[in-house]
Amino acid sequence: MTRSVLACLLLFAGCQPSPALAFNLEDERLANIIYQVEGKNKAKVPYGILSVPVSGVDEARRVCLNTIKNQRKRHAAHKCGLDFLACLANRYAPTKGATNDPTGLNSNWLRNVRAILKDSLT
Repeated sequence: MTRSVLACLLLFAGCQPSPALAFNLEDERLANIIYQVEGKNKAKVPYGILSVPVSGVDEARRVCLNTIKNQRKRHAAHKCGLDFLACLANRYAPTKGATNDPTGLNSNWLRNVRAILKDSLT
């Protein structure tokens, strides 16, 4: 269910969606997009999680969501001059100094995330 559909249902039911719910829905959507960008069920590393060992897709999703949530806090607290997605890309798929990216695939990450996000909004 899209965020806008859920927001409409909540409003119809007389509820006002909270900002926390909006972030949570956006985080879920972004995690779904990251899963897709990282190769979905064909990925050798679910959600591209390399920072900690994970025991499967469910745990990888939790780590991904935690990364998104924590990056929102970091991004709000610092002044990097980048939008949130670009700032997240620097942490999630760095293009500079990433020893685990010898072929430079990380350089496509942000563009792919933005493209899927744009398609999901139309």
